[in-house]
Amino acid sequence: MEQPAITLLNNVDLNVDDYTIRVRVVRLWTRPAFNNPRKIYCYDMIFMDQEGTKMQAFVLQRNATVYEHLLKENQCLTIRNPSMGENRQKVKYVHSTFKINLNENTVVEAYTGHVGSEWGFDFTPFDSIREDPDEDFKSFKSPIDVIGFVVKSIPAEVKSDSNNGKEENKVTFILEDLQHHQIFVTLWDGYADQIRAFETNHPAEKNIVVVIQFGKYRFRGGHVNVSNLYTVTRVFINSDIPEIVDFKKSFVAQISASTSSGYSGLTSSLIKSPVDEYLKDFAFSTIGALSGISEKKAVIILGTIKSFASESTWFYNACKSCTKKVFTTTICKDKEDGSEGFDEVTVLECQTDRCNQKTVISVPRIKVPIRVQDCTRIVTLTLFEREVVKLLGVSANHLLENNIELASEGKFPKEFDSLLNRKFAFKIAIGSYNLRNKADGYSVSKLTENPEIMAELDHHFNAIQPVDEEQLNVVSADSNPTVKVPVKDSVSRTGEEETPISKLNGSMFTTPSVPVNSSSVSMMEKELKRNLDAVYEADFCSSQSSTKPRQSDSGMEEDANETEKLLKPKIEK
Repeated sequence: MEQPAITLLNNVDLNVDDYTIRVRVVRLWTRPAFNNPRKIYCYDMIFMDQEGTKMQAFVLQRNATVYEHLLKENQCLTIRNPSMGENRQKVKYVHSTFKINLNENTVVEAYTGHVGSEWGFDFTPFDSIREDPDEDFKSFKSPIDVIGFVVKSIPAEVKSDSNNGKEENKVTFILEDLQHHQIFVTLWDGYADQIRAFETNHPAEKNIVVVIQFGKYRFRGGHVNVSNLYTVTRVFINSDIPEIVDFKKSFVAQISASTSSGYSGLTSSLIKSPVDEYLKDFAFSTIGALSGISEKKAVIILGTIKSFASESTWFYNACKSCTKKVFTTTICKDKEDGSEGFDEVTVLECQTDRCNQKTVISVPRIKVPIRVQDCTRIVTLTLFEREVVKLLGVSANHLLENNIELASEGKFPKEFDSLLNRKFAFKIAIGSYNLRNKADGYSVSKLTENPEIMAELDHHFNAIQPVDEEQLNVVSADSNPTVKVPVKDSVSRTGEEETPISKLNGSMFTTPSVPVNSSSVSMMEKELKRNLDAVYEADFCSSQSSTKPRQSDSGMEEDANETEKLLKPKIEK
């Protein structure tokens, strides 16, 4: 029998229907029927020909009944009379813009020979991935195949999706290729579980090679971040496939032959404990020491949320593309009726220039300014949407839809009250704005209530507050009961029963409840004044707006003196 002429995928003529292709099924997944999730509606596939060219393919289940048993991954097929058209999917799984359709006239037969490589990898060198300034930098591009050694891992976390509150888990790690270029990889849900399962089953394994096939990528913070594409992506971890075996041999040989001591990979376990990030990866700082930091860096602080900043709202209008704050501006446009003159139109403007090249669309996003205190100072931090919904256990949509009208009244949603008086370890960023303007106000990138982390960080304060330090409280010689003098925090919103400094040292704010002799009153008045000076000087240093520079020493003295006049407790004679 005469063998049909085989047409390569790159040579298919869209105007010709009578041709034959020979392909390997590299990837296959199904879509369920709309009215019956248990029934298959269609098969989606990725074909690869002898030269490695890939193309998406599609067949309705009702058209595949004769050859349905052949539709499986790694199967080689001879296909006669398929049709080809434009692939209009927004997310494409191969680079081709065309898509093969196996219609009712298509003939499909098994082919016993080999077509292309077994897995159909098309690895991209990390340094060849370039950011296009004309592209939407938030959008993912696809597809991409990458291979590399895991040289660093980021602690695993659970994410509450901002749309519906559904919890999704993820893992993030850094891959390095043979040219020692690095990229970030983030895997979600089932793919994250695959990574965790490997780490559980191989706890001592250090030399880990990972392949991501049919991934997507984008640029974020100047780095390439690769992620999984729905159910299409395939992940291989230290598998015995030739590509991983050869890569590992080459990489280990490079490291063995290298005289450089700068390489730090191959020493971290795949999934690091969250404890390591807070206790080992980043330096700890007291709140009082933040102002002395002179370089951009991330640090860990330990403190209690005492209140919400009074002059800020709890959400902002964000650009849908880049999440930065948008503003309204007025522009002049030609009149729509074509007449002379211009119409003034109010439009949204983003802080990112590339977003302004198209119509800017805004969405509300949560941003909560909080006042956090340790024994050295009080500081303003900003919690963003991801952390807020995770802490509150509600979706962002729920908070925004049910409480957005409170913003105009200067009120916070009642759900936020559960954040008050909770102690956390915060990972915060010291940015160029803080250094340039000598300004307080830091963004929280992550926080935890892990007891092990909290207990370990608490040890840092032992050197600051030794057990045998001088007591600052003043009480009379007899054991009379005391009455606390209420002091209201003038720069933040908090409950009536306490203030951000009311628990700093409760015994500081006490006065006798019965008459005492004049010398005792004089001594106590002077000591109490000294204590108030110390407390309010520390509080005024840290209570400035997160958008204003720190006050000078002279300015703080004037404010402290003024506060002394207003808040000096009355001593009953």
